[in-house]
Formats: sequence, structure tokens, C-alpha cells
Amino acid sequence: MLKERIKSVNMLFLLKTGIGSALAILIANALGLAYSPSAGIITLLTIQNTRKETLTLALKRLAAFILMVGLTYLIFQSMGYQAVSFGLFVTCFVACCVLLGLKDAIAMNAVLATHFLNEGHMEWSLIINEILLLGIGMGIGILINLIMPRNKKLIREEQLLLEEEMKQSLRGIGRLLRKEETELSFYCLEELIERLLKNAYEEAGNRLLTDTRYLISYLQMRQMQIDVLKGITAKVNALDNFPVQALAIADFLDHIAASFHERNNAEELLQELLQRMDQFRMEALPLTRAEFESRAMLFQIVKELEYFLNLKRDFVLDLEKKNMKTYWE
Repeated sequence: MLKERIKSVNMLFLLKTGIGSALAILIANALGLAYSPSAGIITLLTIQNTRKETLTLALKRLAAFILMVGLTYLIFQSMGYQAVSFGLFVTCFVACCVLLGLKDAIAMNAVLATHFLNEGHMEWSLIINEILLLGIGMGIGILINLIMPRNKKLIREEQLLLEEEMKQSLRGIGRLLRKEETELSFYCLEELIERLLKNAYEEAGNRLLTDTRYLISYLQMRQMQIDVLKGITAKVNALDNFPVQALAIADFLDHIAASFHERNNAEELLQELLQRMDQFRMEALPLTRAEFESRAMLFQIVKELEYFLNLKRDFVLDLEKKNMKTYWE
């Protein structure tokens, strides 16, 4: 349990928040700002896992800051700088933020409002101080996210590993049909595709202008294919005996594995599968109930393989080639 929690910690995020918060405080101190540690807190609260999230949150907090200054001025100037006034401010501020979809900005701006309460005034010098704290904190947070490295190289390496693992799974099902193996696990493959999809969504959030739909669509297609392979494996394991046609299907699985590639449109494989299905139909009918049931299960496996290949063909047909080029080049 502890090991899994440690593995789930995003070390890059920790590094960004630590460096960014310290840098923000140093800059605020160098400018002689009051409440300089608040700049570090703002940086901490601004940095998100992706650039898009960080920019979106920064804009929300800027809007909430303007709202906060307006409310504090109205309430503190009319009721005085006291606890009751702050309570009324919090009530109004939270209500407005919820209505305007700015909930993520509540805590940070409430902290800045306490500076006005502590100082007992809202002169321009203090307002400018708060603006600079906000600007430094958010600016450092945005900058840290913008200069952090991309994960494209790692994703590419893991994508190639995914394809190799899928090839091994195809060959593994073939060995099951030949009775050379008795079991096949998809645990590593499922873990890999989940990690890849998580990284792909993060990468999409970090690429502000580049179209990343190709990568995510590609991985979703592969995830669906993995589900199909799991279903095929379950059907193979349900076979009580293995007719001679099982060997032909095993050979075809090896052929799919040999030609398995990101750029293969699966058209030739589909044509070959249809030819094999025609050949199966021309063969003699089963003579026993057990053989009939096994042949029926094999037919279902073939139909699952057809769906497996159609997933790739349909993906390629829907794909604009520029999407692949934009992402990988």
C-alpha cells in the first residue's frame, strides 16, 4: 500500500512547487513587499499538473482578486476593519465565487483580504503591494510550467513498448490455441495503457497550441483492442477441445502480430480474414455436439478478430494524416 502511494507521487510537480514558491518569496523580498511569503503560497496554489490548467486557474484567480478588492473596500470602509466585517466579506465573497465558477480562487484571495484587515486600511500603496504579490506568485507559477520539459519522448518509447506487448499477446493467444500454453495475463498491458493515457492527457494539457487529438484517439483505440483480446482469450479458455481450424486461427494471429504497426491500416488483414472465413464455411460440418460447440466458439473468436481489425481500419479512415504529423514531428 505504501509503495503504491509513493509511486503515485508526482515528483515533477513537487519540484515545480518547491522551486517556484521559493523563487516567488525571494523576488517579493527583493522588492521590499509586505507579506512576501504570500507570494510563495500563491505560486504553490497556481501551479497545476498541466500548462492549460495553470493558465485557466490564473485567470480565475485574477478575476476573483478584482472581486475581492471591490468587496473588501465596500465592507471594510463602511463597517470598519474588524472580525464581523471580515465575516460578512467572506460570506459575500464565497457566494459570488460559487455563482461565477471561481471556487478555486476563494482561499488565496481570502488570505490576501486578511492583509487589508491586519493593516486597517486600503490605501493605494497596500493595494499595489497585493497586486504585486499576486502578479509575482501567479507569474512564477505560469513560468515554471511553461519551461518544464515535455513527456513526448517518454510517451513515444512507451507507445512502442505497448505495441510490442500487444504483439506478444496476439502470439500468446495463438499459443493457447495450439495448446502450447495454458494461461495468458493482461495485467502489464492494462497497466501500461492506463499509464500512457494518463500521460497523454497531461501532455495535451501542456501543449497549448499543438493538436494532440491523434495521440489520445490512438491510445483509446488500442485500449478497445486490448479489451477485445481479453474477450478472445476468455473464449479460448472456454474451449473443451480444439478443432483443426484452431491452428489456422493461431497462424493468423501470428500474422497479425508480425504486421502490427501504428501505420498499418489493417485492410489486407481484413481481406485475408474474410478469405479464411469463406474457407471455414466450405469445410465439412461437425459430426458431434462437442465439435459443433467448439467450432461455434471458434467462429465467435474469428468475429472478435474481425472487430479487432475493424477498430484499427476505422481509426485510420477517420484520421487526418496531418494530426499524426503534427504530433510526432
